[in-house]
This record gives sequence, structure tokens and C-alpha cells, in this order.
Amino acid sequence: MQGLGEDRGVKNRWLWKGMQRLGIEVLNVAEDDIGELQILGVDLQDGDRFISANLISTKTQAPLLKPYTVKQIPLKGSSQKYRIGFLGLSGRESFLKTEAAGYTWADPSASARKWLPELRKECDFLIVLACLPASQAVQLAVDNSNIDMIVSGSKHQMSGFPAKINQSTILYAEDEGKALGELRFSVARGQKVDVQPLNHVLTRNVKDEPEMAALIAQAKADISQGQLALVKQSTNTTSLSGTLSFATSARCAPCHAAAFEAWQNSRHSHAIDILKKERKEFDAACVGCHVTGNGRPGGFVNLSQTPELANVQCEACHGSGVQHAERPAQAKMARLTATACVACHTKSNSPEFEFATYWPKIKH
Repeated sequence: MQGLGEDRGVKNRWLWKGMQRLGIEVLNVAEDDIGELQILGVDLQDGDRFISANLISTKTQAPLLKPYTVKQIPLKGSSQKYRIGFLGLSGRESFLKTEAAGYTWADPSASARKWLPELRKECDFLIVLACLPASQAVQLAVDNSNIDMIVSGSKHQMSGFPAKINQSTILYAEDEGKALGELRFSVARGQKVDVQPLNHVLTRNVKDEPEMAALIAQAKADISQGQLALVKQSTNTTSLSGTLSFATSARCAPCHAAAFEAWQNSRHSHAIDILKKERKEFDAACVGCHVTGNGRPGGFVNLSQTPELANVQCEACHGSGVQHAERPAQAKMARLTATACVACHTKSNSPEFEFATYWPKIKH
């Protein structure tokens, strides 16, 4: 669940609708999920959909939810059903006390050691749904040889390549549904089952399912309206406080005509239009890579308050140019490197991005 930002309420309503439409049967409840799900009126105790091995009731000192669940999968061409076990684990980023709300969090490593042997006896293939930093997910595989797969997801974590540690295959999940995991079952002679994990990156070449695409279109429109309403309600009428400010590309043009023309002919010069097309121009989770100086003193706030800092202008990559504009010989601008590009053009946001291919398009 989206736990950050004023627009999280409207986002979570549609996220939950989408998850129901997809028919997701197992959900590991992480730190921010509890309150957000309760706001939506979701009963966490309903059935065995919600699991967590280290979410503990302060009253009983037992898991507040089921620590694990087992799903039976029919195999084509076989009379047997394959049992897949799911164990839920979550770490904590916040140190806020939760005991008054009736729950607390146990150590995920200790909880894994407690419940994994029991679950291993009940399933043929064991998956840990881990809302943990990548380093802790790796340590989980190192410490426990009885896990077949760890689906690792954590806040602000991008997807990575699958890793094999001990018996475990670690797959890195991320938000916004940009990757789709698959377990492919093969039944050999003698009823031996081979399981191959796959991770599909959903690029533009993957066509949307029509009904889900229609739901997403409704969600985008509703979320966009909610975000715009929040902007209009904002009482903040100035940029972020501080001494740093931005000159804008227009001020760079007189002295750097060739570079300005290269920028003007690039997609960077109208990057905000990409979000407008997707109705995400007021989405705080997206605008940072489509504007200049977002979240920095004197930088982009929103399209209503700082429209002059929309788009990926010169200073988005080279840093503030105010001092350089005033004293060109003394104050030099930062030179661009590939590192600056991949801050936004991650494998998640730009799966087709290759620096050597893209650089000639904006070279200046």
C-alpha cells in the first residue's frame, strides 16, 4: 500500500480494486499496510489472504495474522496437486510505538527460524514474501537452506537481476507493477516436478489486457483529479526556503546556443508532457524525474506554483546555474556523466535505456 503522500488515500482505493481484479490470493502485510488497509475497511482476519510471521499481537504474543499459507496448484497432465507455501516477513523503518494499536513487530530472522521448518513439512515449494532491504533478504537465504524462493521488495528498492544463494532464488520486486513473476511447472516422468522461476519486465511491447487497461484509465483520471484538488487546496505559495535557486534553460540560451538547441530538440525539453499524457503531472512519486530542482531549495514545487521549472532543463543534470550565469568565468558548471542519467533512467523506469545509444540524442 502507498503509505506516503497526501494523495495516498485515492491511490490506495484504486490499488486495492486492482489487486481484487487480479485475484491476488496471498498478501504479506508490511509496516505501512495495516493502517492503510483498515482505512479502506479491509478485514485482515478474513480468510488466509493476509499473512505475516513477525506481526505480533501485544495481547497474545502470537502472530496477529497467519504466519503462512499453503496453496494447492493442479498440474496439467498429472493427478497430483503441487503445494506452494508462502511465509510473510517484514522489516521496520519506523521506530514509532505500535503497542497501543494492539500489535508489535518481532525480529524477522528469528521469526523465519521459528516457522520455516513447520511450513517446509507442509509444502513442496516454499516462497518467502519478504518486505526487507535487499541485504537482509540475502542474509535470509544465507541463514536458511530450506527456502526455494524469496520475493524481495522494500521501500525505494529498484528491481535487480535474480540471484541464486544456497537453495534460494531471490527475485526483486518493486512497485507500480513493472515486473511480473512467473513459476513455470514441468512434470517429468515419475511425477517429478521441476519449477522454473521467471521474471518478466513489462516494457511497452507488452500489450495491456483490455479490462485492466480500462480500470487503469479510470484510476488515472480519478487519482489525477484528487491530486489536482490537493494542489489547489495547498496554502503554500512560495518555493522551498533556502539560498539555492535555478536560472532555467532560457537564461542559458544566449551563451550556449548550440547546447540549448540540442536540448530543445530532445524529449527532455517537454518531459512534463509525458506525465500529462499519463495524467500524472501532479503525482509526487513521478514528477521528480520530469522537472528541475524537485525537492531542493528554490526548486520545483508543482505546476501551479513553479511552472517555469517544469521539464528536464539544463540544471536538472548540471546543477544550479545561477552563480555561473552571474560569473561565468569563476563559477563553472558540473560536467555530465552517465551516473547523472541513470539516476532517473533506471532499469525500472527506462528498461530500454542504454547510455551509448541515448547519449548521441542529447549530446552537446
